[in-house]
Amino acid sequence: MSIKWKFILWGLFFYLSVGCTLILLLDINNWYFVVGEAFLVISVILFILLYNQLVKPIGTVSSAINLLKEKDFSTRLSPVKQKEIDQLVDVYNTMSEQLHKERVEHEEKNLFLDKLINASPSAILVLNGQYQITRLNPAAGNLFNISETFDEPIKFSDLPEPWPAQLESIEIGDSKSVKIDGIRRFKVSCNSFMDKGFANPFILIEEMTRELVRAERHSYEKVIRMMSHEVNNSVGAVNSVMQSVISLSNQFNPNIREDVINAIRVSIERNQGLNRFMVNFADVVKLPQPNLQLVNISKIIKNTTGLFQADILLNNIKTVITIEDFTIEADPVQLEQVFVNIIKNSIEAIENNGTIAITSGINPKSISIIDDGKGLSEETIDKLFTPFYSTKKTGQGIGLTLIREILLNHGFNFKLHPSGSKTEFLIEFE
Repeated sequence: MSIKWKFILWGLFFYLSVGCTLILLLDINNWYFVVGEAFLVISVILFILLYNQLVKPIGTVSSAINLLKEKDFSTRLSPVKQKEIDQLVDVYNTMSEQLHKERVEHEEKNLFLDKLINASPSAILVLNGQYQITRLNPAAGNLFNISETFDEPIKFSDLPEPWPAQLESIEIGDSKSVKIDGIRRFKVSCNSFMDKGFANPFILIEEMTRELVRAERHSYEKVIRMMSHEVNNSVGAVNSVMQSVISLSNQFNPNIREDVINAIRVSIERNQGLNRFMVNFADVVKLPQPNLQLVNISKIIKNTTGLFQADILLNNIKTVITIEDFTIEADPVQLEQVFVNIIKNSIEAIENNGTIAITSGINPKSISIIDDGKGLSEETIDKLFTPFYSTKKTGQGIGLTLIREILLNHGFNFKLHPSGSKTEFLIEFE
């Protein structure tokens, strides 16, 4: 029972007792009754004053306690015209106003942080104490192809390969580089933030592909330009001298040994091969920006496969083309060169008796080229799209580098990876 009702019950009991006593005094002496009535009136007045001074402020304190329990910091208490209680009311109102202000600032900061996290191009994973994912932003959802909303924490093992092994080994304060599909490179770092007195880890995954490719391109452009300049100057002069030697030898000494002439001709051909070698590298450096226009993918694929019909028939290779008509914005010449290099690589990987399957996707728009050739080794996957690297004995490492440059300039996502026992080259146009 509250103090208020205890006070009221005590008053009722007291005045009932006094009333009964006054009735008895009325039979004894009227003056006693009059004095008793005056006492009763004065005591009632005092009771009301005491109620307002003692019990009513307790109700104000009780209201303040309820507001605190409900975390309602926007409501203010009114003074009760009692010095001690009004001081308490002032303290409560000041405290409530400060808490309300801090709550608003905290909510605004959280709202800003949520918007910042959701808009971030970097993937962000918030973890619990067991290193399970409790929250991720849209960039992380796109990277791992999972929904941003989930009921139960997600384990690293639920993520697509090769991310589980890469993320399970990272600790707070660590940072490392991760390479995916031979082309995409990421900086993965782990830190923590304080929440309710506990350290909560989070992982930040930043894609560094374009920055690293740009720096890599800047480095090998200088080397290629220098090599091209020196080789072209030397080859041109040497070939000119050799052609002159052959011409003069026929004029002044017809009996010169044939093997010497053949050696000179072979040297000229080798020099021309070296010149073509440098021209191929220079083509990558001089690659122009794409001239964007609407391109029909089905038409590009059919034109490209038509170029290899002789090789396909000669090597007994089967082509299965299942693509839908759709258009994209791209440079048709450069895009055709991409498909030429991909299909050529597939034919060389198969050698004889195999299948090349070309399929399309609509959401998102994409092209998948799968062959059942030799496949990719772990070493090859790690070095894919590295300039000057080739698995072929006579390869120059130009094809995949050119593909990389063209697709990156277009802003298309792509990956070359094992698909079971086969190899898939996937290009996403949006």
